[in-house]
Amino acid sequence: MDPVLKEAIEAKNSLIKSCNTILISTISENNNPNVSYAPTYIDDNCNFYIYISTLAKHTNNMIKTKKISFMILDEKSQNIFAKKRITFNGEIKIIDRKTEIFNELMDQMKNKLGETIDMIKHMEDFHLIKITPISGLLVHGFAKAFVLHGEGLSEIKHLNDIGHTEK
Repeated sequence: MDPVLKEAIEAKNSLIKSCNTILISTISENNNPNVSYAPTYIDDNCNFYIYISTLAKHTNNMIKTKKISFMILDEKSQNIFAKKRITFNGEIKIIDRKTEIFNELMDQMKNKLGETIDMIKHMEDFHLIKITPISGLLVHGFAKAFVLHGEGLSEIKHLNDIGHTEK
C-alpha cells in the first residue's frame, strides 16, 4: 500500500478512536445556521450516536431538515494552522427509546462517556440520534487532505497529491 495512504488511514482511525465529542453544524428550515457540540459514541461501522435535547436548536434543526455536517478535531495538534480533523456530511435516524437497541446503545454511551448518561437517559426531551457519515474529508497536515467515502468511510483518496503552491 502507498505509504501516504497508509499514514492517512492510521490518522483517520486514530482520530475516530480518540473522539468523545463532535462539533455539529445544522441549518434551520429558514436557512439559519447553527453550530454546537455533542458527546458521541462511535460504533465499529463508523456510525456516530449522540443523545441530545430538543431544547437545543441543533436538535430541532436536524430532526426537521435531516441534514447535518459535523467535525472531529484533534485538540492536541501542535500546529494551530494544521489541526488534524475530519469533517463529515451525514444522514440521521432517531433511535426509538422503546427498543432494545436503544438500551444497548445507551449502555455503550455510558461505558464511554460516563455516569451522566444515567441521569439524562429517562428525560423525554432527549433523543438518541444515529448519524451515518456519507462522506468525509480528513486533513492531517499541510497538503495532506483525503476524501473519505464508501461504507464506514473505508475508501480513501488523496484530494491533492501535488501539494500547496506559492506565487
